[in-house]
This record gives sequence, structure tokens and C-alpha cells, in this order.
Amino acid sequence: MRSIYGFLLIYLFSVFCVAPAANAEGTSGGSGLTLVDGKLNYSINAHMDVLEDPSRQWSLKDIQSPDVQEKFQPAEGKSSFGYKSSAYWVRVTVRNESSNAKWELSLYNSLVDSMKVYASGEAVPINRHYPTYKLNLPQGQTSTFYIRCEASGSMLLPLRLTEPSAVYGNVYGQLLMHGLYFGAVLIIVIFLLALYWHVRNVAYVYYPLSLLSFAVGLFIWNGLSLPIFGTDHWTGQTTATFFWERPSAVYDLSYTLGRWFGVLFLYRLLLPAKKALMTELLCQLMITLCPIVCLGIIFFYPFGMAQFVFWFKYVTLVLAMACVIECAWKGNRIAQVVALIRIPQVIMTVAPKALLLYGLFPDNLFTRFAPQLGVIVESIFMAFILFGLMAQMRKNEELAQNKLVHTLSEWNATLEKKVAEQTVSLQRANEELVVAEVSRTNLLQNIAHDIRSPLSIVQGGIQALKIKIAESPEQQVLLLDKVHNKVHDVNRFIDDLFALSQFEGVKSPRTLEMVMFGDWIEDIFKEMEADIRYSGHNCELVISSALADADVRMDPHLIKRVIVNLVNNACKFTPAGGTITLQALLCEQSVKVTVGDTGTGIGEEQLKYIFVRHYREGEAQGRGLGLAIAKEIVERHGGQIGVDSAREQGSQFYFTLPIIQ
Repeated sequence: MRSIYGFLLIYLFSVFCVAPAANAEGTSGGSGLTLVDGKLNYSINAHMDVLEDPSRQWSLKDIQSPDVQEKFQPAEGKSSFGYKSSAYWVRVTVRNESSNAKWELSLYNSLVDSMKVYASGEAVPINRHYPTYKLNLPQGQTSTFYIRCEASGSMLLPLRLTEPSAVYGNVYGQLLMHGLYFGAVLIIVIFLLALYWHVRNVAYVYYPLSLLSFAVGLFIWNGLSLPIFGTDHWTGQTTATFFWERPSAVYDLSYTLGRWFGVLFLYRLLLPAKKALMTELLCQLMITLCPIVCLGIIFFYPFGMAQFVFWFKYVTLVLAMACVIECAWKGNRIAQVVALIRIPQVIMTVAPKALLLYGLFPDNLFTRFAPQLGVIVESIFMAFILFGLMAQMRKNEELAQNKLVHTLSEWNATLEKKVAEQTVSLQRANEELVVAEVSRTNLLQNIAHDIRSPLSIVQGGIQALKIKIAESPEQQVLLLDKVHNKVHDVNRFIDDLFALSQFEGVKSPRTLEMVMFGDWIEDIFKEMEADIRYSGHNCELVISSALADADVRMDPHLIKRVIVNLVNNACKFTPAGGTITLQALLCEQSVKVTVGDTGTGIGEEQLKYIFVRHYREGEAQGRGLGLAIAKEIVERHGGQIGVDSAREQGSQFYFTLPIIQ
């Protein structure tokens, strides 16, 4: 803040102290200017008289009339008369006491539309950076000449009289300063475009375009474009028809374009970071109006648009500053830095030029060249700010990349873990498939073995009947009964195999329903009792009364299949006249069904193979696949199956099913 206050003090000193001293240069008293040896440059404003021509109709003859001569007023050093639609006449009286008769009269306003010099001798226009005439001022004589000026923009009349030998020194210094300025602007623009190449943010393009547009305006303001436009437009030798034939129109157009790109830069840079309603509305309004004003300058500038464009440029500047201040107030750090740089720059460099154009400030080195200094300072600071933003963006990108790498590493570790788990699962499934394939191969071998034996007996019996080995009817009946029983065994074996294949096609029982087990088992036992007695065996039924309240969730068809298999197995290995016992009890959390017989029983070595599919006939006395099917059905219902048996003591096959609590 102290540095800002220091700049403000320097600024006020330059405006109010340096400017009057500069304009008082060359004063020799009275209303005339005296040229002496040793002095090569003179400011005419302190010695000239001015007259406003509102109608722009007066001629030199009118001006020289006594009535009009009395209307001239001393300029008293003033050179800026604001935006006027009038023409201005300047009267200058010069006494040449120097040894040089050749002088150059220059108007340091390259935006003037017309400048005509009326002198006693010939006034020849010269193609300089500013409108310039070559004058011949006789030595030792007093000469009076008149200057008529018209301007579409501000009426600036900073007039200087220069000895030709000093012109080149002045031009050299000016060109050197302009070269440094435009070279710095070019370097900054290239730097900003390089930043854009790295960050791909369009805001980094809008700001260089804004700088280039303002540079074009200052190029015209400093008279560097006058050799391009030529002397015809201000000498009156031709009439400017198109806007590009008027330096003031091109100047205003470039400044309006610069304001447009500057607003686009602010809109892109500030708003995404922190939304501000007023800023967004104002920026959108200015972004819309700037192109419209540019079109107006192109087509309607000669019809008095200059003053409107002046107000538009500086009102939009104030609105843009308001947008920056609002974003800074809302905590946008970029806006805070921009405001810290931009506000002093506007106050100390832009405001003096605006007041100069409107006729409120005098024309001097500070008010004329302060905007260039301000643009350079601002662009340098903005370049550093944008470079800092790019560095921060790169840092954020690195952090984001590191975070992404860390996240990807975690994902990769998780993926590897899942792949490992899936690999183990696949290996386990593959092992199960291998076991299943081995079991299936053994099953097929056992099927071939188990079916071959009864079929061999059937084939032998048929062959015996065919060759009439059994001659007596009794022998033939016995042989046919034996064949019939073996065919029945084969059919039952095929039924068991079919049931097993169907059951293995599903991973759980197909249909589970809640069954009142007491009533259901009673019906099944009565059906089994009839079959048992029909096969020539005795049957005993034992059903606990506690089963009346037992509910079981099961597939009735499959559980009946289990009981049928157990009953058929018991009948097969129990001699005729033996007893088959069917028992149903209620345990603590399950029901228990037992099928007992008084058959030959099973040895201890064969018990461990009784429910295994790949047993040999000798290992479990040819009990077939029925028990394997029963075991799988019961276990898939959540129950258990077992057997208690011993040689010559019969067998007790049982299974349990969980009840619904």
C-alpha cells in the first residue's frame, strides 16, 4: 500500500507541477513568440490565440476580418478542448530573431482529421509521424500564420515549432522508446501464447489479443501509422470515405476490440473460479455490446460516433473494474491480485489520458505517454500472474496424477487380489470337475459292471430255454421267474440312474413346500406297507404322535423317492417272511425316519462304502445306486442319512430332516 501511495504522489506531482512547466516552455512575454539562437524547440500553446468555428464555414478571409479577429482568445497554454464538432482556428504571431529561417510546425495529434496552415510564405506538408508543415520565417521579421483544425475525436492541439536540425534527434529518441515499448509487448504476447500452448486455456489467448489491440491503438496514437495513412487526409487533398481512411476511427476500433478481448479474458479467468452474479451479467452485456459498437465504428463513425465511443470505452473500463472488485470481494485470489495491480494502473495511467481527451487535463509527456507505461507494467505483472497460475495448475496436475497413480495402484492391488481369488476359485472348480469326471468315469464303469451281471443271467436263462436245457415245466417256471427278477432289477437300476441324472441337473431341490409331516408320513407308510406285504414280508409301523405338530419344508416327491429306495433295499436283502419296520419319530429339531430289516446285515468294512457311488458289488452286496441317490436328496434338504448294521443282525437305515421352528 505504501508503494501505491508513493505512485499517487508522483502522479499528482507530474500532472500539476511538471505539466504547467512543460507548457510554459519558450514563453517570451506578451501574446507573441520570439525565436532566438540556441533554442531549437518551442511550444506554441502558451503564445497562441484560439477561436471556435461551430459551423465549420469560416474561410481565411472571414477570419482576417476585424470583427472575427476580436473573437480570438488566448489559449494560455491549453492544448486540449475535448470532443467538439466545431472547427478550431489558431492564430500565432512569431518574431524570428534567430539565424535560421526554416522551421517545422508540428501538431502532436495523429488523430486529427484536417489541418491547414495559412502563412505569408508557402507552408509545405511533410510526411512525419505527426501532421507537420515546413515554414519559412524571415529573419528579423514578425510573421502571423493561421491554423485550421477539424477532428472527429478529441480536439487536441499540442503545437510545436522545431528547427529542422533538431527534428532527427527528437525522432530518434521517440523511435527508440517506441521500439522498446512495442518490442516488450511483442515479447509478452509470445510468452503468453507459449503459456496457452501448455495449458490450453483460451483466457491465455484473449489477453494477448487485448494487448495487441491496444498496441495497435497506441501505434496510431503515437503517429507511427501516419506514413501509412499519408498526408492527404489531413491536408484536405482527399475526402476520407471509409473508416480505415481515418486514423481516429481505426484508433477507436482497436481500443474497442481491446476492451472486448479484455472482458472475455476476465470472464474466462475469473468466473469459473468463483461465481458472481453481477460480474456474469455485466461481462455478458459487454461481450455482446463490444462487437455491436465495432460495427457502428465501421459504418457510422463519420456521423458523430466519436464521443459515444469515448464514453463507451471508459464506462466499460469502469464496469470491468467493478467485476474484478466483486470477484475479489467474494474471495477469488486471482481477482484480488488483478485488482491490486489494475486499480492503481487505471488511476495513474488510464484516467489522465481520458481526462486529456475530454479537455480536463493538459497535454504533456506524462498524460500522453502514461498509458503506454501502464500497459507495459500491467502486462508484465499479468504475465507473472498467468505464469504463476500455470505453475499452480501444473502442481495441481502433478498432485492429481500422483493421486491417480495411487488410486490406480490400489485398484491394481485389488484387481490382483480378486484375480488371485478367482484363480483359486477356478482351480478349486477345476479340481471338482476333475473329481466329478473321475467319479463319472467310475460310475459308468460300475453301471456297465452292475448291468452286465443281471443281463448275463437273463441271456443265460433265455439260452437255456432256447436249447431246452430245462425240460420240466417246474424248471422252466423257476428259470423264467429268475429271468423276470433280473429284468426287474435292471429296470429298477435304470430308474435309479435316471433319477440320479435328473437330480444332479439342479443344485437344490426343485420345489420346496411346507408339509405337515405327521399326516404325510402316515400316508406314505401305509402305501409302503401294502408293497412290503405284497413282496412276501411282514411290516411294522411306528409313528410318534408328536409328529402331528411338526412342519417340514421339503420336496415331497424326492423324499418319497428316498423312502422307496430304502424300502426296496430292505426287501431285497431280507428273506421272505422277514420283517420290515417303518418308524417315524420327532427329535429335538428334526424328524427321523427309519427303515429296519431282519436281513443279512452289512459288515464293518462295507459300511463305509454303503452311500458311495463307485462301490463294487462285492463291497456293499450289490445294493445299487438307490442309497447314493437317497444320500444326495437328504443332504440337499439339510438333513443327514446313516445306517446301523452288523452281519446276520439286519440293518437300520435312517435319515433326518430339519423342522420349521
